[in-house]
Amino acid sequence: MTAVTRVVAPNPGPYTGPGTNTWILDAGSVAAVIDPGPDDHKHLAAINERLGPTTVGVVLVTHSHDDHLPLAEQLAKRHGATVRRYPDLADRDVIRVGNLNVTALHTPGHTGDHISFWLAEDRALFTGDLILGRGSSMVTYPEGDVAAYLRSLARLSELRPRVLFPGHWDPVTNAMAKIEEYRTHRLDREAQVLAEVKRGPGTAEELARRVYGPELGGELMAAAEMTLRAHLKKLVDDGVVKLRTIKGREVYERSG
Repeated sequence: MTAVTRVVAPNPGPYTGPGTNTWILDAGSVAAVIDPGPDDHKHLAAINERLGPTTVGVVLVTHSHDDHLPLAEQLAKRHGATVRRYPDLADRDVIRVGNLNVTALHTPGHTGDHISFWLAEDRALFTGDLILGRGSSMVTYPEGDVAAYLRSLARLSELRPRVLFPGHWDPVTNAMAKIEEYRTHRLDREAQVLAEVKRGPGTAEELARRVYGPELGGELMAAAEMTLRAHLKKLVDDGVVKLRTIKGREVYERSG
């Protein structure tokens, strides 16, 4: 089994949990680093301290959000390594580093550029923000795509992974159950949004308050509305919800 070490970035928050996970993979004479994290000199020092004398052969990035990507070039430059991420990496590209073969899987949904990394021999999957160790992942309009997200989850399920190493929170050893939990959560939310539209038309803001409740406010309500918009886009694309402009307002209503 490949030895995997975690270094947690000092960026805790409502969207990052205890912080972003940076994963160090033992590849024999060198290491691979997945998601070097935010632009924080203390985190960079912590990564290098954990590496010790080991050189980094490649820096892999799951997606371009500010809590995953920024340290990539600095870390790579220090070790003379390469940075690999979308679109440089294509689906099913195999990255060979030391004694490891890491397969890149294009898994959009959270973002369009999201990649998961698969160690086939270990049946270990590095899921970035597609699947987290706790809670649910953000799929927000316009960069989030619910239909693509569900397809990505189905693809991961087909691999039948043994363990998930997420972008936030702890590793997941009941991998298949976690994937199903995420799939069910998205489908349940979709059903909830559709039921609310059938109950009565509304703008995205109005529907968000009806679905999530008035007690959710501020930044969290804004995020909830963007999540709901992503679900509404899928429902419109599926032809079960219709979008109309009424007196300058975008109103969602049942189709047919």
